[in-house]
Amino acid sequence: MRYIIYTLLLVLNFSCKSTDINWYLIENNDQQSKHSDVFGYTSGYVDYKGDTIILLDKYIRCFTDTVKHYAIVLNTKNELIGINRNEQKLFNAVWNGEGVPIGESDDMIMIMKNDKYGFANNKGEIIIEPKYKCAFSFNEGIAKVSNDCSKSDDEHFRWIMNTWILIDKKGNIIKKNTTANNGLQKWRNMW
Repeated sequence: MRYIIYTLLLVLNFSCKSTDINWYLIENNDQQSKHSDVFGYTSGYVDYKGDTIILLDKYIRCFTDTVKHYAIVLNTKNELIGINRNEQKLFNAVWNGEGVPIGESDDMIMIMKNDKYGFANNKGEIIIEPKYKCAFSFNEGIAKVSNDCSKSDDEHFRWIMNTWILIDKKGNIIKKNTTANNGLQKWRNMW
């Protein structure tokens, strides 16, 4: 009988433990960042118990609110990067043109290397190496990319693509288009 009670207590003890391994963003609006006045406050990460994982103000800014596999942070070299749980750099993340990182879309995130764009998955693994001069985020499993393009000259950040390619989440080409205006009506409203 004592063995049964002990076993039940042991099982209950382990079953009540949280399996939450996520990190959670914390911000301290009362503490001025030592790195920059741009964001004005400090940020870091804690676990589900509230234990500090990444100290406040270790990075200029932490952007990802709930970290499962990677976080987007602005490091002290002013690089927008994706880091893993060991704080190793996985990739360079991409700004959206308005001071915010481009987030995941369709479980893929746009990344950058040497002024070329590619994509990583929602685990932070690089799936499509950066090789495109211009790119749009994935939508319904498809991304629009190009190497024959430029940025707009006005105050609004836009890609001007002379020719473009539609790719899937593995980087396979679905459709090539010879001119940006000649094209698939189905995809026109996606970007």
